[in-house]
Amino acid sequence: MSNLTKWSPQVELRDRATRSGPALATNGAMCMAWRGLDQDNLWVSISKDNGKTWSPQHELKDRATRDAPAMATIHGRFIMAWRGLGQDNIWVSTSTDGLDWSPQHELKDRSTRNNPSLAAAGDLAVMAWRGRDQDNIWVSTSSDGINWSPQHELKDRSTRNGPAVTGTIRGPHGGRLYAMAWRGRDQDNLWVSTSTDGINWSPQKELHDRATKSAPGITHSDKLNVFYMAWQGLQQDNIWVAHSEDGLQWSPQVELKDRATQGGPIGLTPNDTLYMAWRGLQQNNIWVSTLLP
Repeated sequence: MSNLTKWSPQVELRDRATRSGPALATNGAMCMAWRGLDQDNLWVSISKDNGKTWSPQHELKDRATRDAPAMATIHGRFIMAWRGLGQDNIWVSTSTDGLDWSPQHELKDRSTRNNPSLAAAGDLAVMAWRGRDQDNIWVSTSSDGINWSPQHELKDRSTRNGPAVTGTIRGPHGGRLYAMAWRGRDQDNLWVSTSTDGINWSPQKELHDRATKSAPGITHSDKLNVFYMAWQGLQQDNIWVAHSEDGLQWSPQVELKDRATQGGPIGLTPNDTLYMAWRGLQQNNIWVSTLLP
């Protein structure tokens, strides 16, 4: 397993900036999506060399958000979800190449006051989000990224930001496993839970030794069989990371003292190891780095 203290030098992508955290997903190529800086439209870019270089940024002029978008992949397609701009409903779209996206589809029965989160494991995608009129976490599943099951409220858990969710078909006991992480509601500690179907979740577990002031990011590397989590620190803005084999027992937190962010979520996606993208601290440009083998 890679040493979480060893990362490539952070690289500033000076041609792109955002008011929220960027989202990442991998489908052969890597795709990045983010909310614009001076307006709220969604922007996208792809990389075909594990994040070393990125295509020119591409504005999706017909869709906008007031929070960070979310991304995942299913059936060889990218899925994107985001909170609407003029209202709080969740919208979705899919793409085969990360640049050209299907018409946006509004999920009129569900809304949020933060960013949603997406995960996929095999042929089943999961969406998780914070409720609009209360703070409980809600979940739903889909086999295509456009048509979603009835929303299901997790009444025993709540958050002050959008939750983060990821999935794998290579769980520790074989088969599908999803992991969720979120910032607590009445305090700032991180909480975690797992699920095999995306709807029924294990009892929530508080990670008493780590806290954040924004939404965390989470992903799974099937190559390394490990979950990764990253988050903005509580008392300062540096990025912290940890890993887990089962989504519940997490390694000691590691502070990345050379990098900081104005707020989460931190974009994470597996490449040969782990790729990270985040909004800068003193300015709004997007920064990237890779975990060294």
